[in-house]
Amino acid sequence: LKIHYGVEVGKDKPFDELTRDFDAVFIGVGATKQRRPGIPHESAKGCMMAMDLLVNVQRKEFGDPYQSKIDVKDKRVVVVGGGDTAMDCVRTSLREGARSVTCLYRRDARNMPGSRKEYLNAKEEGVDFIFNASPKQVLVNNEGEVIGIEMLKTALGEPDESGRQRLKEIEGSEFRVDADVVIFALGFTPVPFEFLSANGIETNSWGGIEVDENFETSTKGVYAGGDCRRGAHLVVTAVYDGREAAKSIIKSLLG
Repeated sequence: LKIHYGVEVGKDKPFDELTRDFDAVFIGVGATKQRRPGIPHESAKGCMMAMDLLVNVQRKEFGDPYQSKIDVKDKRVVVVGGGDTAMDCVRTSLREGARSVTCLYRRDARNMPGSRKEYLNAKEEGVDFIFNASPKQVLVNNEGEVIGIEMLKTALGEPDESGRQRLKEIEGSEFRVDADVVIFALGFTPVPFEFLSANGIETNSWGGIEVDENFETSTKGVYAGGDCRRGAHLVVTAVYDGREAAKSIIKSLLG
């Protein structure tokens, strides 16, 4: 096994060089593009994306260089989202010494996509949860600093084609949650790498790489698995995809 660090495919090394020099290529680039809410002042001073906080705290814990400005100590923290990453953010914020931590989620507790255990643990640690609330705008002062977030109450309606209840916002139901820091944990989507389309690798409507039952993409000899084909999911499913794709590669090359 040879590991090449600091190499970005498509920038430092052309993808077609890999397909030329190797009999099979597996793509496991994950889904690392963070979703933004698309609301006013979402980039104000005091707003951050989930991975900004989590990566920075990890760097600090490991003794690596980190950004001191990404700090939640003694601050009122609001986390928008209800998945596992949101739970990571609320619990990390508490451990980093936040004055208070509130999690805002647009559906109810039963519909949270994250782990039930993580949710219960977060409650035990002191996180406040406000359900059926959707972000409308970040509130800022004259210096452009976060002072809170305005939310709209929501309600669950009839199920859609997938069976999940449709979400509707209740007009005129705005309410405010005070905050010094707002963290958006709204999930992840695949990065639209240029080398994919440039090499005939088809993706679907949300950017996931299309594969067949053997994990092979539309380009022969190129395979893919994990979050880049499933969407953001669990580590164990990514490991499963890698294992099954490896079996297909072995069978293709060795028979």
